Amino acid sequence: MLTVGAKQQTALLATNSRPLAVGLTALLLSIPPIDNVICVNEAAELLDGLAVAQPALIFLDTALAENGVCELSKSAHRLAPHAQVVILSENMAEFRDLLHEMRDTVVVKGTDPARLAGIIESLLEGQAVA
Repeated sequence: MLTVGAKQQTALLATNSRPLAVGLTALLLSIPPIDNVICVNEAAELLDGLAVAQPALIFLDTALAENGVCELSKSAHRLAPHAQVVILSENMAEFRDLLHEMRDTVVVKGTDPARLAGIIESLLEGQAVA
């Protein structure tokens, strides 16, 4: 588990991609009020982290969800009901499928950082993003 920054508003990032974790951590820490990012690389570690951290944002990489991202998302909502969940999809086909299945925000990995920052800011303000 990698923790960066002082604890105020926390984001929890679940991915087994080191480059994605590093890049998204940098982006998240540039967006107030996120002052803490916890990165985990296993689903079990995510669930343990949710109970302790109570994050404002949770990022779930579909590549990490062995039993399906829907089940992992349900567990995340149950353990951190106030958190906004963002699903990181592998490609456009998966993105389209998840948009119809999930109540969470879904973004494709590789989304323009400025656009992703806007989505994150909207989520932190409590606005729904399509």
